[in-house]
Amino acid sequence: MPLRDGVSGKSRLAAVLDAASRRRLVRVLARHVVATLLASDGIGRVVVVTADPAFARDTLAGLEVEVLEQPADRPGLNPALEHARAHLLAESPRSARLLVAHADLPALTPADVTALLAQDAPVVVATDRNRSGTNLLLLPSGAGFRFRFGTGSLAAHLAEAETRGLAATVVDRPGTAVDLDTADDWSQLPDEVRAVVGQQVPGLRASC
Repeated sequence: MPLRDGVSGKSRLAAVLDAASRRRLVRVLARHVVATLLASDGIGRVVVVTADPAFARDTLAGLEVEVLEQPADRPGLNPALEHARAHLLAESPRSARLLVAHADLPALTPADVTALLAQDAPVVVATDRNRSGTNLLLLPSGAGFRFRFGTGSLAAHLAEAETRGLAATVVDRPGTAVDLDTADDWSQLPDEVRAVVGQQVPGLRASC
């Protein structure tokens, strides 16, 4: 799981949340995603890759997670994931599967994770609510698959799978489809999820 620092994260919510509230939101969402992964059958290990390991360790204190520092000379999301994969491959068989999960999925449940792991295709893409991005990505860790997170990543990841000769499938579930980057994302969340997150980050309830 990639995790940004506590300063730059959730910048698109700056109009409705101050810096302290955005930092709090990053913490709340990251803890939720990690706890969900740890509670999911089929997940053997959770590694968080970040350029700010102190923030990550503080945020995830008490959870059974490994924090991996992203090299300063390899900035960006895709290089961070390449670094994490190399780290895992050094200790795990190349046949193992790797699940990339973004750290801002407030509606994610263990059932969602189980549904991804149960797919027959080697590459599984859980798309966002606009069916253009990638919120979770499951792939064989040793396949040489290039991460293509960014604008239009759903199509880019499907194209990458085709290039590698790997069958791919797309999963679209309520728990995997909505991340939380904008006020509009907030409005798309189930009421019960907004209640939980809003209790921990009151500024969201007051401003969105």
